[in-house]
Amino acid sequence: MNIRAKIEAGIAAVIPAVAAAFSRLRERVQVSPTWFTYFPFFGWIYPFIARKNDTFAMNHGRQAFVLAVVFTVFPILVTFSTVFIPISYRGIKLAVAIMVYLSHLAYFALCAWGFIKMKENVPYEFPLIAGYAKRLNV
Repeated sequence: MNIRAKIEAGIAAVIPAVAAAFSRLRERVQVSPTWFTYFPFFGWIYPFIARKNDTFAMNHGRQAFVLAVVFTVFPILVTFSTVFIPISYRGIKLAVAIMVYLSHLAYFALCAWGFIKMKENVPYEFPLIAGYAKRLNV
């Protein structure tokens, strides 16, 4: 038996086992695509495209969109504001850099919180964000 035949025989033996493992995993974890609405920066696109008639998904999609916009624009503005800080004030520049990283950390934490609420099927509204999200006409 040559090497190619051995490899093909090994793959043929492994593939059914892998397929069975994935089917068992799929049975245990029923993942709905709407859960990923809060996937950072672009998860909000799914409800806008595929779930336009689902009010629950659209509510969370709007909030995820507002979160993405706020936590994209804020770090950019803060970063560009360092242009006006003199080079000799390195402590202030360091504080600004830390603020940018903390804003990213806050965004990922809020995305995780939104993901949990989507998974629990809770129509949760983020304070401050929900007011702006309701104004969106999508």
